[in-house]
Amino acid sequence: MKLLIVVFLPIPLLVISCTSRSTAPVGVEPLPPSGAAPVESVRHGEVIRAYHLGRYVDPSQSGVMHEQHPVYRVEAESRWYLLPGQDRPGTGVALNPLLDPAHSPAPSNDPIVAELNRQKDATERVMKEAARLAQSYDQLQKVIGDMMAVAQSHTRTTTRISQTEHRLTQMEQELARLMSSVPGITNGVPPTPFFDPAQP
Repeated sequence: MKLLIVVFLPIPLLVISCTSRSTAPVGVEPLPPSGAAPVESVRHGEVIRAYHLGRYVDPSQSGVMHEQHPVYRVEAESRWYLLPGQDRPGTGVALNPLLDPAHSPAPSNDPIVAELNRQKDATERVMKEAARLAQSYDQLQKVIGDMMAVAQSHTRTTTRISQTEHRLTQMEQELARLMSSVPGITNGVPPTPFFDPAQP
């Protein structure tokens, strides 16, 4: 019996001691964030660019044609972001965006400006030479046209001369034939001259 009393005594004391304490409200908070920062703040991602290709013949096999399709190329590998402090790039910010040359200004420094000026001068010289050559070509074409006209005129003149010589030869032959058929000179009346020197 004594054993039972001993066992029951501590339980009421325990209950009385728990009820006599005032309990403070318990606040529930999430665990603090871990020491690791977001991935974007510690590592640069890959930069991948798509290139759209049209139809083309495979250079290694001339019997194979590729249909148009995109080709993806890694432009920049992923790497660690090593700058310390708060100036880390935020989420969604391109770490190393590639500039589109169509929308970015051309680089400019003294050697580039000098080279551009040299190229402009060379282009102007080439354009002037092209204009001069075009004018010379026009003059040459005119001279060639004149020479062709002279050559055609010469050909026509040569043809006419040869025809005239042929006709003259025929006339001489006809005259010789007629002269051979005329009888010899007789003791008849001499012919009257067409021109009489005695007449005034």
